[in-house]
Amino acid sequence: MESRAHALVALIFLAVLGVGVAVVGMWMHRGARPGIVFDVISPYSVAGLTLQAPVRFKGVRVGDVTAIGLDPANPRMIRVQIIVDKATPITRATFAELAPQGVTGLSYLSLTDHGTNFAPLPRVSGRPAEIPMHPSFFEVLSRNGESLVNRSNELAVRLTSLLTDDNRTRFAQTLIHVDQATDQLVQIETALLPTLKALPAMVAATRSTMEASHLLIAHLDALTVAAQAPLADTAEAAKSLRGLSVAGERAANTLNYDTLPQVDRLTQSLMTSSAALEDLSHSLQRSPQSLLYGDRGPPPGPGESGFSAGGN
Repeated sequence: MESRAHALVALIFLAVLGVGVAVVGMWMHRGARPGIVFDVISPYSVAGLTLQAPVRFKGVRVGDVTAIGLDPANPRMIRVQIIVDKATPITRATFAELAPQGVTGLSYLSLTDHGTNFAPLPRVSGRPAEIPMHPSFFEVLSRNGESLVNRSNELAVRLTSLLTDDNRTRFAQTLIHVDQATDQLVQIETALLPTLKALPAMVAATRSTMEASHLLIAHLDALTVAAQAPLADTAEAAKSLRGLSVAGERAANTLNYDTLPQVDRLTQSLMTSSAALEDLSHSLQRSPQSLLYGDRGPPPGPGESGFSAGGN
């Protein structure tokens, strides 16, 4: 009797629980926002994507995945049916990508766009609009994995050929040389340290010298300005000297070409008169009576009266 009572209680509990679940499901379904159906066409693998997986637009959940399957028109393509909120801005520039959900291994569908074309997606009557699928980061990585592995193997082979015994010896010698060069640099730094310490004083002295040079240039400018007036007076004096030189040249020309020839003629005339006076003086000394009787003529010659052969 007691077991029948427990069974009845269990049946009543299950019935109430089922009714509650049905009521909650109906309420949630009725309260769900209406959406638009789109088909995402993917040539890539959709591993990790499941039914009821979230659909996010730029990180915001806007819908769910409702169906996943091969495309009947092209079995190499995968058709993923989604339903998204009507307010989601799906345009011609919108595309889908798979994004991982943490470390669970599951993925969700991420919608985004380049913002280059805001026209709405074209729709065919009776069929949902199609959104293209772009490869995810892991898809690109898996596609390029073989190339990366080959390059890694090539790099390993080159490293192996590089790290031979001879090359390791050379590397060791290079490190020794680098160590020696470092020691020399430390010595040079130690030698240059006093000079570096003296640089501030040198800079200060150079600054003082430059300031003194500026002062000297300023004084020279003032001196130049002050010397302009004497230079102007010197120029006037030079003009006066030039005029005096011209007047002296004219006087010299007058002396050479006018005065000196007249003096020369006067000197010749005086010399002629002096010679005549000297002759007169000699004549008076020989015959003073000539001053009273005149000058005696020459003695009579042969055949003239008064000629004497003895000379008397």
